Amino acid sequence: MEELKKYKWMIPLISGAERHVRRKLLNNLRKKKDHFYPEGDYNADVKNLINCMLCPNMCRFDCGTLQAAGKETIGPAYKSRIGYLLTIGKIDPEDPENKEFIDLMYKCSNEENCKIWCPFDFSVVSLLETVRDDINEKGLMPNYCKEQIEKLQETGTIEDHNIFKTYEEKNIENIDTNGDDEVFYYIGCETMKFPKVVQANIEILKRAGVKFSTNLDERVCCAAPALNIRDFDMVKQLADKNIELIKKTGAKIVVSDCPGCVHALTKRYQQTGTINGEYIRKERVKEVTELPEEFSRNIFEGGPEVIHIVEYIKRLVDHGSLTLKDVPEKYQTVTIHDPCLLARNLNDFNSIRAILKAIPNIKINEPVYNKEDTHCCGWSGTVHWADKEIAIKESENRIKELKDTGANIIVTACPTCELGLAYGIEEQEKSKIEIIDLSELLMKAF
Repeated sequence: MEELKKYKWMIPLISGAERHVRRKLLNNLRKKKDHFYPEGDYNADVKNLINCMLCPNMCRFDCGTLQAAGKETIGPAYKSRIGYLLTIGKIDPEDPENKEFIDLMYKCSNEENCKIWCPFDFSVVSLLETVRDDINEKGLMPNYCKEQIEKLQETGTIEDHNIFKTYEEKNIENIDTNGDDEVFYYIGCETMKFPKVVQANIEILKRAGVKFSTNLDERVCCAAPALNIRDFDMVKQLADKNIELIKKTGAKIVVSDCPGCVHALTKRYQQTGTINGEYIRKERVKEVTELPEEFSRNIFEGGPEVIHIVEYIKRLVDHGSLTLKDVPEKYQTVTIHDPCLLARNLNDFNSIRAILKAIPNIKINEPVYNKEDTHCCGWSGTVHWADKEIAIKESENRIKELKDTGANIIVTACPTCELGLAYGIEEQEKSKIEIIDLSELLMKAF
């Protein structure tokens, strides 16, 4: 019944149409596969591309990339329309003059606000990924994506060097496993750019008496960038190494400071069939709406639970393993930037608030767009490779929303968000507005 409610808006439109219009509409619905589907093999989810491009497109008012670009041509339904035309060949993807249409398939920040509004209950992110599958099979992967894959191949990370190996110069302690860890602290590639965050998380785990390892000499990327780009050979290569290392630690729980890593290691590995150290591309799910909503939080059957570190810290606070005190005056009033992946994809916006409320003198000024309705930092997905200016503008828009709360301290729990939001702060405000990871704030409460 809930699904039927989403379609109620169509009933008066159809019933109020003239008879010949209704007849034509219903006839086209019955024969849509004959009239509107491409011939031959394809990966794109054509059914839902059509659903999206014919929808009233209310999601465009909440699409971060559209609001940043200020152009309807970058809206969700328009991108679906172009994806459909590329799939059926009305737009030739191999014609160099159509490169801008190929690029459009990557101008998405993966925030998935579109899904909140969607009467069909899918995200345009997922639809665009199916179009990218076809683009890649034609050998048309954009150069800015190839560059990321080359870095993953050469360094095992999204940087031009193995960023995990920089732990000594950044004064980050590396703890090798002896095979019986309670926790494997799985540090994200991007978090390595924020040594104070890593140091804080290590200190928090030590204070709580947790037996853990970091294994930075053996680490590689979780494969999230390759999953966004849709290079499944690279996904397999990285996933195999990750699963092998996780098994080696013997950890009961894998805790990551990056929502993208948690999402990749659980939901996205399972969606692509990366389980038990094997990459099995299952028979392709023809429609993104057929993908199950619920996924196991275990990386493989019988394996450890994989969670974000804020959820783990909340457990430590709840169990009395951590006691929090007052923070300095500067940090007493904060606002929260909920990372999209943490709030929407991992369904956790409560942990960060529960931890903050455990600090006696903290006041939280909530932004208008918060929790599952949060807006993106601009730096997720592939848009920052395809069009950096749009990503920066999206970041600026989000910073304005956070500034409107009156708080100068922005608390978040995602290294990519911390990186992206920094682009949105004007030079003259950098001494006033501070973006701080939750773990850093907690170090001020001990």
